[in-house]
Amino acid sequence: MTEARARETFLRTVTTCMGWRLESWEQPSGSGASQDATLVWPHPARQFVRVAVLDGVTPTGDCRTVVGVEGPMYAAAVARLALQHPERPLDECVLAANRHLHDAGVARSRDQAQTCVTAADVYPDGRVEVVRAGDCECWARTDDGWVPLGSGTALTPRAESAWEAWQHGNRTVGRAARHDAEERLLGHPRAWTSTALGRFVRPVLRRFTLDGASELVVASDGARLSERMLALDHLPSWLQGLRDWERQRAHFAAAAGKVHDDVAVLRLVRLPSAMALPSIGERARAA
Repeated sequence: MTEARARETFLRTVTTCMGWRLESWEQPSGSGASQDATLVWPHPARQFVRVAVLDGVTPTGDCRTVVGVEGPMYAAAVARLALQHPERPLDECVLAANRHLHDAGVARSRDQAQTCVTAADVYPDGRVEVVRAGDCECWARTDDGWVPLGSGTALTPRAESAWEAWQHGNRTVGRAARHDAEERLLGHPRAWTSTALGRFVRPVLRRFTLDGASELVVASDGARLSERMLALDHLPSWLQGLRDWERQRAHFAAAAGKVHDDVAVLRLVRLPSAMALPSIGERARAA
């Protein structure tokens, strides 16, 4: 195996927790450290397992570092720690991370140290509560098939159209020009359906609740998931071939867009023994 191919091998881990089988895949986009991260955190009272995927936003030249740590990695670490608070619901954890990260002294939103995160509280009976900040994705499988709980772009349709038009009209610009255009076109909360933590003083969040999930997939946008791929149960093989797929489409990259991106994926599959558990509502009625 060549050195380049060795770097394209995913770090994969498997474990079980509170009635769920958890599988993770992580891989940086190149030789540097990944700016993506994952979290698997069982609540101390065993009420649920909290999982998250975090995707540090590529820094501008003016993004701060903290004690030598690049802004995106610092932001992801702050959010990951904030999510491990036993007495705070997801919303409050995410808002606490945003308060810590947003620097009022930074004039441009694009220069903030920031991270996307999708986090989910997953209960043994299949109930799922999700908060999305930015463009990480979450998909849940139910008896009716796969359901998106925040997927695809985090931009509004109008902002996405303007951003795509700018990229196609400025295919050869460098990354600094790209960041300047991001600030002009996307530097206000109205451009977003959900925003990376740290970017704005008040983040835009999306919230989802679902009962009866038998499987859950949470991923950074670099995994390039689709409903069709999930429906065919092709997740492991898709990830294995992802870098080749990206290379084949490299000519579509425009305006200093990245051919490869960091990847982090969590998959949770409800174990058969957990399927027999009554739902929270059934337990409450029985009591």
